[in-house]
Parts: sequence; C-alpha cells; structure tokens
Amino acid sequence: MHEPNNLVDQLRSRRQFLRDAAGLAVAGAVSTMPDVAPAAPPPVRTFRRGGMLYRQLGRSDLFVSALSFGSHTDPAFRVHQGPGISTLNPKGQALRDRHIAKALDRGVNMVDVYDRAGQWKPIAETVRSRRDRVLVSLCREFSQVIGDHVEHAARRFGHVDLYRLAINDGPVTEPTLEAWDAVQRARRMGDLRATGIASHCEEAMLSALDKLEGLDFIMFPYNFIHARADYSRFLPKAIERGIGLIAIKPLAAGSIVQLDPLAQHGSKPEDPQVRLYKRANRSLLPAVVQKLTEHLDRVPDESLCQAALRFVYARPFITSAMPGMFQEHEVDDNIAAIQRHLVLTPDEHAVLDHARHLCRAQGPRWLPPHYRWLDRCWRHA
Repeated sequence: MHEPNNLVDQLRSRRQFLRDAAGLAVAGAVSTMPDVAPAAPPPVRTFRRGGMLYRQLGRSDLFVSALSFGSHTDPAFRVHQGPGISTLNPKGQALRDRHIAKALDRGVNMVDVYDRAGQWKPIAETVRSRRDRVLVSLCREFSQVIGDHVEHAARRFGHVDLYRLAINDGPVTEPTLEAWDAVQRARRMGDLRATGIASHCEEAMLSALDKLEGLDFIMFPYNFIHARADYSRFLPKAIERGIGLIAIKPLAAGSIVQLDPLAQHGSKPEDPQVRLYKRANRSLLPAVVQKLTEHLDRVPDESLCQAALRFVYARPFITSAMPGMFQEHEVDDNIAAIQRHLVLTPDEHAVLDHARHLCRAQGPRWLPPHYRWLDRCWRHA
C-alpha cells in the first residue's frame, strides 16, 4: 500500500523539519547572545489548601495533589477474567471505593485508572458528583486504536485529564512516534488535557524528551532506595524542559512496608509471598533489624512508609507520588505525611539509611519476583 508509506514519510519529514528548525534557532541564539550562563528554571508553582499540597504539572494548567491514588488493586480481592485482566469482588470493590472517596475528601485530586483492572466504571461513578475537582489519569494499556480508546474514555469520564503511553526500554521507535501523533490528534480534538509517558528506562525517557512534541509529564520509578544516580542525566533535562514528574513505585510496590519491623497490622505489599522476616533469615538480619528499630523508636510519630513518602514529597521537582493504597490507615498515613514539615530530620535520614542496609542484607527477595528488575535497573549505587 503506497498511501500509508507516504504518510509515514510525511511524518518523518515534519519531525526532521522541526528538529532542523530547532537546531537553527539554537545556533542563531548562540551566535547572537552574549556568553552568559543559562537561566535556572523557575520553581514549580505550589499552594496548600486544607493541609494538602498541590504542584503545577509541568507547564500545563493542572495542579496535582502531592499524593495521587494509584491504579493497582488489592490482589486479595481480584477476580481474574483473562490474561492480565481482572475485576474486584464486591467486598474488594466496596473497600476500594470507600478508600478513594476518603482520599478525595482529604484533598487528593488525582486518580489513576486501569481499564484492565475493571476500574473505569467504578471510578466514573465515584467521581461523577465532583468531576470538576478530580483529575482522571489513564494509560493506553493494550494495542487499542488510540482515537477509539480516547473517545470511549471521554464518553465514560466526560474528558481525560492525563493520558499516557507506556514506553519500553531503548530509544523511542517509529511505531511509538506514530502512536504519539495519534495522541496529539486526540488532544487537539479537546478530549485530553495533558499527555505524557510512563517508563522505567532512562534511555527511553531521554529519547522521549527529544522526540515527543507536546510532552507534558513523565511517570517513572522513584523512591528512597531506587533513586539511582543515573537520574542525574534525566532529571536536569526534564526539569529544564518544564516536564511534570510523577513518582510511581514510591513504596516499591508496597514492599518498603516489609522493611518496617513496627508496621501497622494489615500493612502489606502487593505480593503476599514477600516476607522479610522468615526463619531462614534470622541469622542474617537481627542486628540490622535492631538498628532500624532503634532509629524508628526515635521518630515515634512516623512510620517508615511515611518517611519514605516524605523523601519523595520533599523533592521539589516531583509533582506527585502515586502509591497503591489497599488499607484505610494507608490513606490516612500517606496524607498525614504531607501535613508534616517536608524537610527530613537527621533521625529520619538515619531511618532511611538503616532501611537501605536492611534491604541490601535481604537481597532481591525483599521485592516480589515481577518487580525485581527495580533492583537490577534502579538500585542506588
């Protein structure tokens, strides 16, 4: 078929023109401007209301709460409908609906929604009466035709506030560029307010910054253990471009709770098989656990998970942290962490340092098997 090839050629030509034009503009600026250091990017605009902190999402007109409600659902209540597709049983859905409503009442204003988890309809019903105050975040989860996917989402939610593509390892490819062009066409139709990507690969994120026109935000793994030094390439470039940054895995799929010997009853990671304090580990971990416990005793009003989230909240370049929340006390604790002063004390830094030691003593088993790539890719050196 000749016509599709012409279309691809036109897209490539347009992108090349934009890249060449940008290069000429930079060259002209270099030749005419005096030799001065580049201006520092302006600080992210923030405000507080009712104890909640809100930050501007990049250069968009959206202000997002520092805590967002993640899309993952509690495995204890999942009913599998097919490969990668599930719903929640009635009890699990009722609990999730209650937790999300409570978070929204407390000032959380963004909810990430997975269609493959059966959450489009329940979330649409939960936010209907306050849709103008809630930001709905969606992802292209399968190989849907993007225009049809966005149109379906717009019928369900009225419009989509944040829409993203998931980007795999390596540089952005031509199929991704074509998908991105489809996202931007949907945006021009008025159904999308902000567009971005989710990625776990720094090379992919750097490539996206260069190649994706209209990029508003990036979701990427960020927590006190997986805040790898390699981000020194990605973060300055993203901040300079005014990209909104949303931290996913801020509690490492809930596994950070397993580092806390004083965790509340009912706290758990996503994978129920993750058990840090097994009999087989007793010869390895007691001294490390004792040190962590001693430092946790010095901050009696804060849990390890709260300190971990405050580590993320305190980063001024992070717009929002997006953990999954399966227990009501997790909603309360995660919001309470925002209401504290965001600068960590020496004792809180010591807690995080000793939790890192405990994580290293445990090895990769502290994470569920399907998230152990986090240690391989993003462990702090």
